[in-house]
Amino acid sequence: MLEVVCAVLIRNQKVLVCERAPGRHLAGSWEFPGGKVESGENHAMALKREIAEELQCHIKIDETLASVQHDYPGVSIHLHAFACNLRPDSPEPDALEHTSIRWIGCEEMNDLPLADADLSLWLMIKTRVVRLCSLQS
Repeated sequence: MLEVVCAVLIRNQKVLVCERAPGRHLAGSWEFPGGKVESGENHAMALKREIAEELQCHIKIDETLASVQHDYPGVSIHLHAFACNLRPDSPEPDALEHTSIRWIGCEEMNDLPLADADLSLWLMIKTRVVRLCSLQS
């Protein structure tokens, strides 16, 4: 089973989502940014590395949100989600490995074709993320 981490990156009461690029598994679906945990990494290390590689920005991890297991054809993943913010010294996220990225309101999440694991995760964390977004001014 693959260990995978993702950032629920919150800013201005919106969440960052990424569209998977053509030619990749689940192309065209939307997901929270992140990736696989490599040997020797803990979840926080992996998430910070993946976000730096994929989006060329730097995050601060605020809290663990939830974990889900999902079986895709040919691969099973254990997806761990973390509430995050951009660090004050971070550049803006850039879609290096995705077709596009968007900051969206929580109510818009239901309109996106989320990857199955991300959808399962979203259904678990939605109430908490809405609350976290409402705490931002």
